[in-house]
Amino acid sequence: MASKDETENIEQLRAEIAALRIELENLRQKWDADLERVLQEIAYDRQRLARLEHPEDREPTPTERAHLQRIEKHLKDSSRHAASFAEIRGLLGVSPGRVSQLVRKLNPQRFEVKRSAADHKARVLVLRRSSL
Repeated sequence: MASKDETENIEQLRAEIAALRIELENLRQKWDADLERVLQEIAYDRQRLARLEHPEDREPTPTERAHLQRIEKHLKDSSRHAASFAEIRGLLGVSPGRVSQLVRKLNPQRFEVKRSAADHKARVLVLRRSSL
């Protein structure tokens, strides 16, 4: 038979074990929450990196969509269904680099870029005949 001191020690150890189990459960919950937060931050960082590495893969902004529609309308209305990059720049009032960015967002099955016959340095955007 266990003495009174041994019984008290056993009860004290049981209480200590119960307290440690509660503390362990709290630590596990905190660890799970921290892990979830870190994994979310990693996912967001990967998305940001992907946007920085491939900016042309983004969906066009409303302003870009408006510019792209103006370019397409201009090419459809043009008798030769073509326009030089300089002509597009004048039409939209944007920089030459911005014209290049916009052209990259156009559907390559409907539009193509060619060199100008008159000036081999100049580029011309052409609406393909199958798109008319």
